[in-house]
Amino acid sequence: TPLSDQPEEYIKYSPIFFAKNVTTPILLLHNKGDKGVSFSQGFEFFQALRRLGKKVWLINYNNEGHLILDTSAQLDFTLRMKQFYDYYLKNGQEPCWMQKESN
Repeated sequence: TPLSDQPEEYIKYSPIFFAKNVTTPILLLHNKGDKGVSFSQGFEFFQALRRLGKKVWLINYNNEGHLILDTSAQLDFTLRMKQFYDYYLKNGQEPCWMQKESN
């Protein structure tokens, strides 16, 4: 159904309008080359969370699409994901890429 036919449904289910309710730190992965989901949608959600002062990080691999095919990008994301979970779930050290100065 097009947005113009049922705008209230799009508003009702849009994550943007629920960003204020987010309490959990979020690690987003959204690549600019994604043909399935527009990068702008993920970026809008990221920006909404940032404006509200939420703990959120967006990782983007410019040459990747919906999937990460490059081995070095796969390894990088795996490492960052592990560091993110270690920090929040295992009381590990905060990695430098998560520190406020680098955002």
